[in-house]
Amino acid sequence: MQRALKAGIEPVRIITEGFVRAMDIVSEKFEHNEIYVTDLIITARALNAGMKELRPYMVTGQVHPIGRAVIGTVQGDIHDIGKNLVGIMLEASGFEVIDLGVNVAPSAFVEAVIKHRPQVLCLSALLSSTRSAMAETIRALEEAGLRHKVKVVVGGTPLNATLAAKMGADGYAPDATSAVPLIKELIGVDRQRRVNLKPATLVKALEREDLEELQRSFKHLVGLEIVIVDARGNPLSPLGSFLECSQYCQLGGTSIKPSSSREELTTYVGSYKGAFVYRCPAGLVEISYPLANEDGPVGAILCGHCLLVGDKLEKKDGKIPVLSLTDLEAVCGLLSFIGEQIVQLTSTLISCKELEEERNSFIHFLKKQHQLEQALKDAEFKALQSQVNPHFLFNTLNAISRLALLEGAQVTEKMVGALARLMRYTLYRVKGLVTLREELGIVQDYLFIQQTRFSDRLISEIEVDPQVLEARLPCMVLQPLVENAVIHGLEPLKEGGIIYIKGHLVDSQVHLEIRDTGVGIPEDKQREIFDLEITRSGKGQLTGLGIINVYRRLQHYFGSECALNVHSQPGAGTSIQLTFPFIKEDFSKG
Repeated sequence: MQRALKAGIEPVRIITEGFVRAMDIVSEKFEHNEIYVTDLIITARALNAGMKELRPYMVTGQVHPIGRAVIGTVQGDIHDIGKNLVGIMLEASGFEVIDLGVNVAPSAFVEAVIKHRPQVLCLSALLSSTRSAMAETIRALEEAGLRHKVKVVVGGTPLNATLAAKMGADGYAPDATSAVPLIKELIGVDRQRRVNLKPATLVKALEREDLEELQRSFKHLVGLEIVIVDARGNPLSPLGSFLECSQYCQLGGTSIKPSSSREELTTYVGSYKGAFVYRCPAGLVEISYPLANEDGPVGAILCGHCLLVGDKLEKKDGKIPVLSLTDLEAVCGLLSFIGEQIVQLTSTLISCKELEEERNSFIHFLKKQHQLEQALKDAEFKALQSQVNPHFLFNTLNAISRLALLEGAQVTEKMVGALARLMRYTLYRVKGLVTLREELGIVQDYLFIQQTRFSDRLISEIEVDPQVLEARLPCMVLQPLVENAVIHGLEPLKEGGIIYIKGHLVDSQVHLEIRDTGVGIPEDKQREIFDLEITRSGKGQLTGLGIINVYRRLQHYFGSECALNVHSQPGAGTSIQLTFPFIKEDFSKG
């Protein structure tokens, strides 16, 4: 880069022919497995560093970003390697990047879109449990009325093109190298958009009464008619006497003979302030002044008809104005001024309309947020109210347990005690991490209750190595799995069955297995589990927690270091295997 600068090469060429081209070559090599991810990261960071060093040499306004992108990892996910790589590669490819970081709420993405007005919004996620946050973010954009203003690209391990389309994203990028060309393609479509102003926009710029007043004033001042048309040539103002020139059109040929050698008037377009001056089929002079903004032509002002000094009219009636070339240039100058004012007024109205739409969208979004906050407060209040009942219930259960003990009903006393402990556990320990010993204790209470119900139809065997009993895991992980095994696996069997719970330590990872000899899980239900789309029928009766909820809670605490596998055959039982890191301290409180 330094050698290029010393050689006098402009910064813009260094970026377009050097940096961007280099990034394209490296991306292509990566796609063909010729280089590794580390090479890709090193190249992207080098180009990013080069961009920072090159900025002081750039002339203001000389180098324009290809586009603007807002990127972030969605709420509930703190992984950022993929996001950071996409950001670096986008910057190296000439994009302006606004990085919102990790664990970004849908409302924060909406605010960023309103504030920065990006062409593309990139959502990243690594955890399957946070995939729903992407869909929530897209819904938030729709509710705020901003979805049509920004392209949404999603990427990450738990996604594919089908899921991305299902949640409403514009594109899916499996990795950083595919993200950049995809984003370029998306905003390239936007850049080539034909957003020519609609006729209604020009009408709103000048209402019909204003257009008629403009026509009368111009006619009085210059003696010529003007008509405003849209980009398709449709008149937006009254035609007046503009078409009266048709009476001079003869089928046999032109009735007006120019006396001047300047017959080709369009050759003098440079002197006419950008207007096009020509003769109609009758030989009369017409003027067309184009109306255009940065997006292209939006209409035109038509002016006519007149003769030039020296023109000879076969049928003289004195109704057609006669202008000199100086007068013609003055008329074109006036049309240029009027046209510029119409375009400027139209652009201002469009900007005001967009700002009003964004304002209304943001107000709608804030109202939605207020409703959610109010709903949360109501839920918290109801939760506080519901805590009154458990205290009374626990005291009642304790009284029944003592009464059963005094009356010698030992089984009843144990069952009531197990139920009280189970309910207390689900209410007060569900938010944090517990030891495996505590979780197994509550599972044994649950199994005791069920074995009391089913008598000898339900048998349980627990074999867990003592060294893993102090391992930490989320509360209510094992119990829902055991409950599913009892209700959906063993209860349908008349002869009952056995539940096996085993646990051991392998290379600092806790391995647990819950296996039953029940009816098994049908293949279609297994596919729903693997696709993280299991229905409510898979939930337990006590907590309402199903297999997928258990897996998401594990992911919330352990991220990609945990796993849940389901093996089942109809009629041969089900085995659910869990693995997670062996941790003795409750890091969730930190």
